Amino acid sequence: MTDIATDQAYPTLSLRERDRRWAAVRGLLKEHELAGIVVFGTGRDHADSYLTNEGRRTIVLLTEHEDPTIFTGDVPLDRLDAQGSRWERWVEDWQHGDGLANLAAALRERGLDRSRLGVVGLTGRFVGEAAGTISYRTWSRVLELLPDAHWVDTAAAYESLVIVKSPEEQVLLRKAAALGEQACHAFVDTARAGGNEHEIAAAAFHAIIAGGGWVRWPFMLERAGASMFAWSIPEWFEMGGAPHVLRKGDTIAAEIFAFYGGQESQQQIDVSIGEPSPLLRELEEVCLESYRVGIEALTPGLRFSELAAIMEEPLQRSRTWNTGPMVQTVSPIYNSATRINPGVDPALQHLKRLPSGHPIDGDFVIQEGHAFAFEPNALRDGQRVCVGGTVLLTSNGPEELNSIPNRLNVV
Repeated sequence: MTDIATDQAYPTLSLRERDRRWAAVRGLLKEHELAGIVVFGTGRDHADSYLTNEGRRTIVLLTEHEDPTIFTGDVPLDRLDAQGSRWERWVEDWQHGDGLANLAAALRERGLDRSRLGVVGLTGRFVGEAAGTISYRTWSRVLELLPDAHWVDTAAAYESLVIVKSPEEQVLLRKAAALGEQACHAFVDTARAGGNEHEIAAAAFHAIIAGGGWVRWPFMLERAGASMFAWSIPEWFEMGGAPHVLRKGDTIAAEIFAFYGGQESQQQIDVSIGEPSPLLRELEEVCLESYRVGIEALTPGLRFSELAAIMEEPLQRSRTWNTGPMVQTVSPIYNSATRINPGVDPALQHLKRLPSGHPIDGDFVIQEGHAFAFEPNALRDGQRVCVGGTVLLTSNGPEELNSIPNRLNVV
């Protein structure tokens, strides 16, 4: 394996980082008086990867004294070939077959089948995963196989560890954000009147993957045209159909999810085809002010809810509204409020019912090592601007890891 200290182009995590993580989770066990923790990696953020560094969507058991065991339905044959042997594996103990039966057997062998055990997967932080990622049938079978175990939902405590980026994780995060920056450069460079949105999205994906990174669902949120309300996976991705061909006066915008080594960065790229209208410039200024005041306020000891309120103030004062959070964490994800005051928009007055809002999702005290997607967005009269990139809070203060998406780009 190439050591992280000697390969800055393609850094990896060391065994020191593995031991730090395992010790942190064992500290969680002690704090919550748990005999062990079972992590289901079935969610979007691959919770198992924190313990294994692989993110295979497996089940992982960690106890106070034993190293983790991976339970997987398939034989990990990629560990056994010449290519797979290049990587140093954190967990050597894996059992394939019936994962739940093997988990139950392992707990009985350790005398822990009647113990107090933590579980990660019953709830979650990613959007749409608040009810967890463990299926009803899976969890019902766990309860049948281990009827005397006392299960404790430890997702929030576990995620509070994951959300703080260690020095080694920060190296990977910076790499992920640099790939996102390259994707933004490709996005802007490809956007032009007469071009289509497929080509622009493809250029961004190519930049990430060609640089050694990867993407993860929802891959990219993208929209192009003369007006913009929605902010979601584009219709053509799920429904097919012809791409939009850009014309002067259009905008094309995307939320890019650039990953490296399991670390997520996000970039909010927004491009105007031709000189923006006065309204777009007004919306941009709302976003830029929100970004600026957020950066100025970001310090250890501030609550996430306080940061969100600070970044929402320019939105509220300008009589604009938002369709995405003004700020969120990466990752797991805590979102600030969305669809704040849509009633201020004249373009929505014909609706029988205004879009429903969503309050801030979770709160915590900000500390060094927390990373954020700054993504202020503002809408009015069918127009939308969204800017921002990844921001890491270090001992030297906020470190802005992106620059291209921090403004409305014009081509």
